[in-house]
Amino acid sequence: MNFGLFCDKPGKANGFKIGIIGAGPSGLAAAGWLACQGCKVEIFDKMPKPGGLLVFGIPDFRIPIKRSEDAAGLLQERYGVVFHGRTKVCGPERGPGDDGDEFCEKRIELETLRKEFDALILCTGSWRSRKMRVPGEDLAGVYSGLEYLFALRAKAHGAKDIQAPETKGKNVAVIGSGLCAVDAAQSALKNGAARVSMLYRRTMNEAPAGSHEIMRLKQQGVLWQELSAPVCIVGDKRVQGISCLQCALGEPDASGRCRPVPQEGTESELPADMVVCAVGEVSTLPNIKELKMDEVRKGASAWPQMTGLENVFAAGDALTGPGKIGLALVGGLNAARSLMKRLGEMA
Repeated sequence: MNFGLFCDKPGKANGFKIGIIGAGPSGLAAAGWLACQGCKVEIFDKMPKPGGLLVFGIPDFRIPIKRSEDAAGLLQERYGVVFHGRTKVCGPERGPGDDGDEFCEKRIELETLRKEFDALILCTGSWRSRKMRVPGEDLAGVYSGLEYLFALRAKAHGAKDIQAPETKGKNVAVIGSGLCAVDAAQSALKNGAARVSMLYRRTMNEAPAGSHEIMRLKQQGVLWQELSAPVCIVGDKRVQGISCLQCALGEPDASGRCRPVPQEGTESELPADMVVCAVGEVSTLPNIKELKMDEVRKGASAWPQMTGLENVFAAGDALTGPGKIGLALVGGLNAARSLMKRLGEMA
C-alpha cells in the first residue's frame, strides 16, 4: 500500500502549505498527490494513528493493520508529510460526539487552520452511526456496527479504557447487509459467539455487500434471515430479542432497489443476547453551517469540491457519505487536483 502513487520522492517545493483534516483513505491519497506536486502537507486526525477506519474500523482479517501503518509511515518518512494525532478540528460550537472522540486530546477550530494554511481539505469520514429509530434501541447489549467494530480495533491498539463487547457464548443478531454488517457478523463468529444471525429487509440480491459476501458468511455458519424488518428490540433493561415483520418486495425506490413492504400479521421474535445495528453511518464534518455541504454535494459550489468557505475543500465519506475505499481514494485525489488548480489560477 502506497499513497505516493505519482512520484518516488516529493516534488520541487512550490511554496504552498496544505492542511488535511482526517487521515483516512481520502486524506492520505490527497496528501500523497499534493506532496508529489511540491506542497508542504500536514494532516490532523483525532485518532492516535493514521489510517482512519482502515485501522480503527475494518477488521484485520479484511485489511491488515500493518499495511495501513506502513503506508502512512512512508508518507511521513519519504514524502515529508507531517501528522498531528489525537487532534480534532471543529467549529466554534462543539457538535454531537462521534466514535473515536475518546482518543482526542486537543481541539483546534477550523478557522485557526484557515489562517495558517493556503488551503484545507476536509476528509473527516463517517464516524457517526445511523439510528434505526425503533423501540428498545437504547437497551443494554445493543450496539451500532461502528461502535462494536471500533471497540474491537481500539482494544487491539492497546486502549485500556475502551472495552469491546463480549460475544463468547452469546446469541448475536446483526441488522444490515453492508460490509460493516458483514464484518460485525464475522467478528462475532471469530470471537466465540454461539450463534450469529443476520437480518435484512430485502434479499441477498440487493445486499450492499454483495451476494458473494453473504454466501461466504452462510458457509461459515451465519444464519441469514432476509425479508425481515425489525420493528422493536425486546427486553427489560437489557436486550432479550428482536421483534420482526416479514417483508415483500414492492416497486423500486429512489435507490433503484425494490422497496421492502412489511406485511401486517407476520410478526415474530428472534431471541438475542446482543444486537449489532449495522445500518450505515453519516458524514462527520465540523459543525459549521458556512460549509454549505448540500450545495457541494449537488455540484453547485463555486469550484469543484470546494465548500462555502474559500479554499476549504471536502472529499471522501465526508462529502459523499459512506462508500468503498476506492471511491474515497478517488475523491481525495480529485479534491487535491481541484485545490491545486484553484491555487494556481489565484497565484
